[in-house]
Amino acid sequence: MKRACLRVWKEEAEKARELLRRAGLLDGSFEPARSGDFVLFPLAREPDASEMAELRRQLSHAELTMAEVREREGRRPPLLRELLARSLPPELAEKAPRAFDVVGDIAIVEVPPELWPHRRAVGEAIMAIHKRVRLVLAKGGPVAGTFRVRELVPIAGSGPTETTHREHGCTFRLDVARVYFSPRLSYEHARVASQAREGEILVDMFAGVGPFSILAAKRAPGLLAYAMDINPVAVHYLALNVRANRVVGSVVPVLADAGKAIRSALRGVADRVVMNLPERAHEFLSVACEALRPEGGVVHFYTFAGAPRPEEEAVSALRTGVEEAGRGLERVLAVRRVREVAPYRWQVVVDALIT
Repeated sequence: MKRACLRVWKEEAEKARELLRRAGLLDGSFEPARSGDFVLFPLAREPDASEMAELRRQLSHAELTMAEVREREGRRPPLLRELLARSLPPELAEKAPRAFDVVGDIAIVEVPPELWPHRRAVGEAIMAIHKRVRLVLAKGGPVAGTFRVRELVPIAGSGPTETTHREHGCTFRLDVARVYFSPRLSYEHARVASQAREGEILVDMFAGVGPFSILAAKRAPGLLAYAMDINPVAVHYLALNVRANRVVGSVVPVLADAGKAIRSALRGVADRVVMNLPERAHEFLSVACEALRPEGGVVHFYTFAGAPRPEEEAVSALRTGVEEAGRGLERVLAVRRVREVAPYRWQVVVDALIT
């Protein structure tokens, strides 16, 4: 049966399901459908303008579409809160996380302090809902340090913290405890890669295990990407992923501080620069400008910004850094909130043409 649906990235499916349920928009009598990297949720009614704006604010991608869906047979799988309500007092079950990340066959969740004594129950409930998850890790602190990793505490399941994650037709091998990787950036990886052009030189200043560079190389034949990271474990996995995705010669892994690598060997070569280090990218804008060709190029600048106008704050930070480097911001090509990282604070990306 064809129904109106909301199409979202599969990495944000649980978050989207909860948002739709709370808004009374989810039609639970039909099964969600899968389409490549997307999940399509059948809607009980069409969202009004304000509801749609809120969905687009909370999700990386939210699009209304018509799709064939099946009527649900039997009872739908329980939500995490519903499952925990069977073993915990209602007031504790209400504290259950609304969303968590799944990287390969590992789930990573933030457990509220009130639920920490019951963390094993949370982990086991996640595994009951997601049959492919073999290990659940709780966040033990913020992303920190030069290598951008966080402490992760096993709370259910077993096995190593190494896994293989798949997105957009690519495979990424990584150790979630030793490298930075966020499945919530899946849409950004695809969005930036879609802008890459054949024959370009791309400098990926904080490449991690390579999702931006590898996907760009797959999408744009003839592109050459210099993918650099200061974390030797990340570059180890980056090299493995370059081979696994058959982009040897198109993506060059570089173990180095981005500033030193660019100033020693990559001045004036780049048509496009990716700066996915939101907490510190503003400190590297002068280096990014040095990497660009003398006639200019495109920068994808990720930063954190707060209310009331995070987009304006992000553009202002980019403009200031570019002008201090002796370049000019000719045109903002796009600016968007990537995700909320704290109340009234967002990760924001600005795509800009620099002269």
